[in-house]
Amino acid sequence: MNRFLGLALLIVVLAACTQTPGAIALTASDNGKTINAAPNQIITITLDSNATTGYQWNLVTEPNAQVLKAVSSKYNGPSVGGVGAGGTETWQFQAVGAGRTTLKLSYFRPFDPKQVGGEFALVVVVGPSAYPYP
Repeated sequence: MNRFLGLALLIVVLAACTQTPGAIALTASDNGKTINAAPNQIITITLDSNATTGYQWNLVTEPNAQVLKAVSSKYNGPSVGGVGAGGTETWQFQAVGAGRTTLKLSYFRPFDPKQVGGEFALVVVVGPSAYPYP
């Protein structure tokens, strides 16, 4: 019986060591930070946005694709309010390999990229010992 209990405990410990860490959720307050991520971990960046102004977040400094890949970007309209009310824009990236990379998002209208309304920059360090965040 003790042998069975010891084996069961070992399996639980090993399973806990191989779990993929949860997603990392970031907002504008994380601008300029350096974060640590484990391979396959998802990084979600949520920033205020207002599509009615023509402004949108644009990836202007792409991360090293061997370290971090862009997965998606989506505008989320306002939960309350009418025309002209702002929402958020969500960007997702996935850590794919060990290394260090940067990314930068700028908030501008596609027809006027010199008129920047905001910026978000991030340094991401990916490695097996990088978890937990930060």
